[in-house]
Amino acid sequence: MDSLDPTSARRPGRPPRARLGAGASRGLLGVTAALVVLAFAGPAAALTTSADFVITGHGWGHGIGMSQWGAYGYAKHSWTYKQILKHYYTGIAFEIRPNVDVRVRLRSGLKQVQVSCPSAYTASAGATTLTIPAGATATTTWAGNAYHVVAGAATQGFATPPTFTPSKGSLRILTATDLGDTGVYRGVIRVVRSSGALMMIDSVPLESYLRGVIPHEVSPSWPAEALKAQACAARAYVLNSREPSRSWDVYCDVRDQAYVGVGIEDPHTDAAVLATAGVTPTYNGQVISAYYFSCSGGHTESIEYGWPGASPEPYLKGVDDPYDSYASLHDWGPLRRTGAQLKSAIGSDGPLCAVVAVKQGTSPRIVKAAIIGAGGVTFMDGNMLRMKLGLDSTWALFTSMSVTPAPADHVSIAAGGSVLLSGRMYPALAVGATVRLHWYSGGAWHSHSVPTTRVTQKLGSGYSTTYSAYSDNELPTQTTMYYFQCGRSVSPTTTVTVK
Repeated sequence: MDSLDPTSARRPGRPPRARLGAGASRGLLGVTAALVVLAFAGPAAALTTSADFVITGHGWGHGIGMSQWGAYGYAKHSWTYKQILKHYYTGIAFEIRPNVDVRVRLRSGLKQVQVSCPSAYTASAGATTLTIPAGATATTTWAGNAYHVVAGAATQGFATPPTFTPSKGSLRILTATDLGDTGVYRGVIRVVRSSGALMMIDSVPLESYLRGVIPHEVSPSWPAEALKAQACAARAYVLNSREPSRSWDVYCDVRDQAYVGVGIEDPHTDAAVLATAGVTPTYNGQVISAYYFSCSGGHTESIEYGWPGASPEPYLKGVDDPYDSYASLHDWGPLRRTGAQLKSAIGSDGPLCAVVAVKQGTSPRIVKAAIIGAGGVTFMDGNMLRMKLGLDSTWALFTSMSVTPAPADHVSIAAGGSVLLSGRMYPALAVGATVRLHWYSGGAWHSHSVPTTRVTQKLGSGYSTTYSAYSDNELPTQTTMYYFQCGRSVSPTTTVTVK
């Protein structure tokens, strides 16, 4: 699962580079061929376009199923946990399911596994049992086609995977889990050889497992009904994930649900698990895949749009999420990126000009994006775009603003000559909108409005988009810097040298 509120995972924009005078802003990306009329001091050179990007968005996580912060908001507004769950999982019912054992893969790829216990404990496999004194550390290794357990002076070989069982209380794991945790874990620990190495598995009763999950997924300080909703969702998730055909059911980290054993247990989340003991969301009598995530930005997503190739599920439909606004990442951005930065991450056919959503889900999340380069258009899945750019969610808007000639063109004109400055803004502005052209001359910044024209651009594969085009003919009498601006979007600054 996406973790609760990983603000540290956000990718902050780079510090703004300084501009001279007023109108300071960041420089960003791109390149497309465009018409420029110049009176050059020398032979004309091919000109390019450079565009800067602003990225804004909403929510954190995949957007499918229950928004944890949205559930928090509903609980704050007096909804019960069953009302919350029925909102996020359309058409579900509730059944009581037994407290079965769950096998949690704590870590694999190990050369040895070490456990201990404050009480006496045993290592056993089949008819073979080794009794280990209280406080002794048991080390399991593999050699000569057998498992070898050494605990002080005691040693025992096992032909099949050994299971460590406390006589009372719980075992202490000394080998760090995939979450980097060592400490006390309920249930029993089994050591299995897999892919040439050892795997450490905790076989633990379902309700005990949940006690080590819920306080990692949400804060124990949250309203009780939100904690109960999380407990039921986590219960359904793990029950739906059980795999009898293999030696374990779920990972202990966010590939499934974060599980940290006894050390993270809390009275508030323990109470939520106890109050909902066995209560499990179902659809047509089957336990649901109760996906959840941090925050939605205001609307969750249908599974077939959130994950490529996923089949529609009647209970995993996008729904409004009005109380998700409690989350710190309900809205995020603006992130400012250069064309070079984005192109290096996602690629493009020639210098990058724009990133446009051409297919969206039931929410505005990007299902498919057009990567518009100077040399052509390519397409990318929304989740791949999110991953490559490190975005908080696929609910993202890319605004780009360009200038031609580009800064890298190092344009020079003869005294008395003119230069046509032009560019594009994606997505298009309203009909009749203007942008501002800023220029630095005579020791100060100046600006005036430039009209725009909406242009429809065919992207291929049946898709199209609309951008706003703008241009302005300038007659600089001295070397001058120029950039276009509209709201918080700016183009790169280009310099025209007058000789």
